[in-house]
Amino acid sequence: MTTPGEFTIALHMLSDWRIGTGTGAHGYVDRLVQRDADGTTGSPAAPIVPAKTLVGVWRDSCEVAAYALDSGDGGGVWHAWLHHLFGGQYRADDTTVVRPAALVLDGPLRFPGTLAALLRAKPRVAWAATFRKPGVAINPETGTAEPDKLRFEEMARGGATLVGSGRIKGFGTLDPGQQAAAMALLGAGARLLETIGGKRRRGAGRCRMTVTGPGLAPEWTSPALRDVPPPPVAAPYAVPEKATAPAGEGPGWERAELVITVEEPVLAAATVQGNLVEGEKHIPGWCLMPEVVRRLGGAAHALVRSGDLVVTAALPRSPRGTATLPVPRVLTHEKGRPEVVTGNRLLDGPAGGKTYKEGYVVPDGEDAYATVSPDTTVRMHNTIRDDIQRPARDIGGVYIYRALAATTVLRAEARVRAGRLAPGWEDKLAGSWRVGRSSKDDYGKVRVQVHRQAAEPGRDQAVAGLLRVWLLSDLLVRDRRLRPSTDPADVARALEQALASAGAEGVRLTPRPGAALAAHRTESWHRGWGLPRATLYGLAAGSCLTFEVDGGPIPAEALAEVRAAGVGERRAEGFGQVELDHPLLVRPVAEAPAPPHTSGPQPPELLAPDAEGHATARVFERAAWRAEIHRASERIRGRQAEREKVLHREVPSTQLNALREVIADLAEGRAESRLAWLTRTKAGRREWPPEAVDQLKHLLTSPDRIWDLLGLQEQDLVLTSDGIPVLRRELRDEAIRVLVEACLSAHTRAKAANLEREGSAR
Repeated sequence: MTTPGEFTIALHMLSDWRIGTGTGAHGYVDRLVQRDADGTTGSPAAPIVPAKTLVGVWRDSCEVAAYALDSGDGGGVWHAWLHHLFGGQYRADDTTVVRPAALVLDGPLRFPGTLAALLRAKPRVAWAATFRKPGVAINPETGTAEPDKLRFEEMARGGATLVGSGRIKGFGTLDPGQQAAAMALLGAGARLLETIGGKRRRGAGRCRMTVTGPGLAPEWTSPALRDVPPPPVAAPYAVPEKATAPAGEGPGWERAELVITVEEPVLAAATVQGNLVEGEKHIPGWCLMPEVVRRLGGAAHALVRSGDLVVTAALPRSPRGTATLPVPRVLTHEKGRPEVVTGNRLLDGPAGGKTYKEGYVVPDGEDAYATVSPDTTVRMHNTIRDDIQRPARDIGGVYIYRALAATTVLRAEARVRAGRLAPGWEDKLAGSWRVGRSSKDDYGKVRVQVHRQAAEPGRDQAVAGLLRVWLLSDLLVRDRRLRPSTDPADVARALEQALASAGAEGVRLTPRPGAALAAHRTESWHRGWGLPRATLYGLAAGSCLTFEVDGGPIPAEALAEVRAAGVGERRAEGFGQVELDHPLLVRPVAEAPAPPHTSGPQPPELLAPDAEGHATARVFERAAWRAEIHRASERIRGRQAEREKVLHREVPSTQLNALREVIADLAEGRAESRLAWLTRTKAGRREWPPEAVDQLKHLLTSPDRIWDLLGLQEQDLVLTSDGIPVLRRELRDEAIRVLVEACLSAHTRAKAANLEREGSAR
């Protein structure tokens, strides 16, 4: 049931449309449409309407409505609601903080129900969801086509309906008048939205948008223009009320495993390189921490400050569902084949092979040393300037997001010192989250499942001699002058302090040569303030160090505590997670195992006539059948034996050409009577062979004869349970015309070729 402030969106495409990716496929098409995700082999994914695109045109429509409701006053109350719902717009000459939007869409608009999944299982129908349209550039001076400017653009078929959902953040805090005003403006903008996507000034992208939900009437009516309440003033950033950390009841940590399934691409810890914004292939702990603290509430803020609450990074799981860790930089792999581990420099010393710079490794079990690299997705976006209606560099221009792909499954841990929170605290963390950058539209939607973890088994033994450290996340330490440092000596000092706090006082660590280190920087941002924070610079995850232990041995309990609590700064946000003397670092390298074979998901059931998405599926089915009818007719026309099942070879071409008038109108009885008139006995004309007349009569009168001749793979061409009988009836006349026309053309050419050969022989 939809709650106040939530609504559903339906966008019915009245014409063919395209929302492009900005890329093409060499040899196929120059401009591709935006699709849901990477399709399976040979089967493209379904076209979508990205939330960013919809929000942009919806805002333009709401601006028109706001100007009308404010009587042309650009500073009226309706414009205030426009800025509240859609947020501020970036300007190069404006130094003020851009106001965040209250309107949030739950990802792009997609085909309803199970239609998208069915398209993946039916490649022939999936390809029919789009088509290629040729185009050419016109010289503005001559008005003629420019040479060498032919292009092909992919277009999505009209007649489809795409659906999505959204909500207004903070809707429950508004009074009834404010709620009505917000919904009225969104409803007016939806009614005014008539086109979307590319080429919409040339007829493409015509659409009809409907928004339904509490407070939204089916027919929009003008609200009262007087005494419209203004939107709430943006509240300044407020620090939660300071609470004290509760005392614990015993040693150890309570652990909750967070299994995170990515539903929309996640852009986290983004690095900007020109116009490319590239996210990490995992979700850092500092990206998950705000949502964890918000859901736990109460004393969680104090536990973060005291270091008694830790949220680790969410790392991708292996194909078998086992946990992974950042690949140690002491491992090497074959050049160009990162899945093949070739050596361990801790055991083998300097050797050939390439050092791992990214990726994740399965640390334990039969899959040990198997490496994992999750998929990413690339999407292109742009920012349109209102006056020129084109992307402009001064307000963002064209930019590319590379984000963690949907369907990726990751694993993280939330750890709380024993007894600090009431039993059952982990249950509050389950549900739908939005994390990372641009999470108000196309990115950042994840589903979290929570499993309570038992206490970590005591696999540690007291360490004396050498201590091998493997960084599972970035490590932030400072030197003696409090500057960010990557010096192993500063790491040793931070680790000594962590061990001392864990009960191993008096331990001294001396760095040994041969460390495998790398530095990493994180550009931090404070969302509440809307301002950048200091850059976080330290050792990168996967770095490995070796220390000589003096004053040991180090007790096993101290090692377990350091492993759980972390080392260095900002440990609550997942920084400073370490593994100490992990067996993987000293295990001989074996050949990496092959990834297990997993069968793909079973396709869903066909759509019933009353199912959601049935009408849209019929549009694609019809296009797929027509394409296959033409392919089958071309196949038959090129094979004389099959062509003669339609047209007898003994009938002259002049008489066969009269069949075009017969098949022009295939209404019941008319075609049969016309055929009888055409094949009647007439003086001075060769009679039609009886078998030729029977062939044509059977083709024109039997409802199934045309389909027997074409031999279509009908089960592969339907998404609906009633598709085959309905499309057989609907497309029968068209199929007969296409087949007969193809055969007539081939028959005439064959006759002409025979006459030419006979003339040459004479």
